[in-house]
Amino acid sequence: MEVSVIIQQIFVLFILALIGLIATRLNIIQRDIKTGLTKIIFNITLPFLIITQISSLEVDRDILLNWGMVILFAFLSIILFLQIGRLSYRLLRLPAQKAPIHVLHTAFGNAVFLGFPILDAIFPNGDGLLYGIIYFLTQNTMMWTLGIFIFTREDHKRKIDSLKNLLNPNTIAFLIGLAMLLLNIKIPGFMFETLQGLGKTTLYLAMLYIGAILADVNFKAIVRNKSTFVLSFNKLILGPLILMVILRYVLAFTPLSLNATAQTVVIIESAMPCMTLMVILARKFGKDDFYATQNLSISTLLSIVTLPLVFYLSQIIL
Repeated sequence: MEVSVIIQQIFVLFILALIGLIATRLNIIQRDIKTGLTKIIFNITLPFLIITQISSLEVDRDILLNWGMVILFAFLSIILFLQIGRLSYRLLRLPAQKAPIHVLHTAFGNAVFLGFPILDAIFPNGDGLLYGIIYFLTQNTMMWTLGIFIFTREDHKRKIDSLKNLLNPNTIAFLIGLAMLLLNIKIPGFMFETLQGLGKTTLYLAMLYIGAILADVNFKAIVRNKSTFVLSFNKLILGPLILMVILRYVLAFTPLSLNATAQTVVIIESAMPCMTLMVILARKFGKDDFYATQNLSISTLLSIVTLPLVFYLSQIIL
């Protein structure tokens, strides 16, 4: 696909985000509605998107192998980005209230709210979105284990409680979809179309939510914070470039294989702007949630330019 088409699709998505921003500024989307949007997405529309995408497949050895490889490379990419974040916060000498946010925002991206709409636009046949779901589930698992460990190094109770979050509507939906795939159970036609349509509203609701988040940001205060721009460079450009090189040489000099669509998905998902959930977690664990909001806002805006660039470079390097 031509880069110009990717740019066009990204601008379409940001038009949706702009609608969300304007609606928030006009007080149509209020705070309680914004909270409700996240609950609807994570508890209703996204689980049905996962179930319908996975259960509609035919069992294929190559698909299962590529799933395993996406999990492997998603895991490696997150570990790589964590190390970049650790090095970066030490060089910047960030205080304890910002350091874990800097590290985790470098590693974990907006796989659902921005990643899924973009993958759906780039790969309209659904393959890209399927691999994106696998990447998201891997990221979700690491976020609620390793991520929470970084947030709460000295709070054992919170570490144990965080593991309960691994059992959520999305992981349950994945297990249901996987069971249906392996047992060749299909959803009846009229019901499938209904549930699939409900699942695909995830993409529109997610972009409205991103617009609502951006509407609350004071950009004049953000531009003075250099660490946010350093993080954005690491997350959006440096990390994905290093991952491309690693991916190319691993696939060239080992027996491992990964199809072209899955490779692109891993790179695109790794290059997503900062994770939205981190703002909520920062507030929950007593860290600097304003800094988390800054990271989310700036990285999201810069991704309008960096995502087409990363896609273009991935086609050259890979």
